[in-house]
Amino acid sequence: MSLKNLLWLLPLVCLAACSGGAGNSYYDNNPSAAKMESATSDSVAVAAADAPINSPKRKIIHTADFNCKVAEVFTATTKLENLVRSVGGIVQESQMNNTSYDTRTSYYTADSLRETKTYTPTATLTLRVPSQHIDSVVNAIPGMCTFVDSRVLKQSDVTYKYLANVLKNQVGNSNATKQAMKLAKKSHEPIQVQAYDNYTQEQRIDRKIENMNMDENINYATLTVALSQPEQVFVQTIVNPDYIAKTPFSLQCKSALNTGWELIKMFIVLCIRIWPLILVLIATLILVKRFTRRQLAVVKK
Repeated sequence: MSLKNLLWLLPLVCLAACSGGAGNSYYDNNPSAAKMESATSDSVAVAAADAPINSPKRKIIHTADFNCKVAEVFTATTKLENLVRSVGGIVQESQMNNTSYDTRTSYYTADSLRETKTYTPTATLTLRVPSQHIDSVVNAIPGMCTFVDSRVLKQSDVTYKYLANVLKNQVGNSNATKQAMKLAKKSHEPIQVQAYDNYTQEQRIDRKIENMNMDENINYATLTVALSQPEQVFVQTIVNPDYIAKTPFSLQCKSALNTGWELIKMFIVLCIRIWPLILVLIATLILVKRFTRRQLAVVKK
């Protein structure tokens, strides 16, 4: 709905603010609960916004990213997971892989080959750590590593964004707004008013969910760790497929006999197909031979 179509709601809001009245929502029937929730959210958010930037009341989201080399990936991963669990955190994701760089195959015996594979074990972890213990975990990580490639620590202050969501929701839940919506629904555009009401309700829900998500990220820092160890070599003996697929001598002889027999049959079939030509050739040879004999007999006389 366009802004122009909603401008007529403004006088209704003012009228409802002046006139007041009883609503039918939970907070209308329970004003003490509404006031308590509003006062609590407002006081906490305002206190955090008024506190200095280094105050623990501020709403800070902590994140940390590490890229490290270790002597053994599996051991370091296990230690780090146990450390996070010991301080009340959780392992959100833990993935280990072997990245292969080169694979070579050489002759070993008649029926087997030797395969040499060069690979690097790696691990990627996403950890959620209580914010009060993030410094302890961050300081413990270098002791588990042989070399730290990179380290990124970040603190995101979401105090004012959190306060903005709280204040916007309080405005949306005010008695003046609710009375204005009641009066607007009696006007000549009830469908548009209902659509606007649904839209504002969805906005309030989204802001509440966003604040809940921020609370979770504030209470639990996100730690991402990438681990790798020096290249490893893995050697194993594998079957030689060429030797296994090789045809035995007896089968080769049998195949050769079958091939020869097939050639003979093909020759016989060919002769049968060209028998007229063969007859003509034989008759020609006989005539040439007789003619040659007569010529020799004439010469002798």
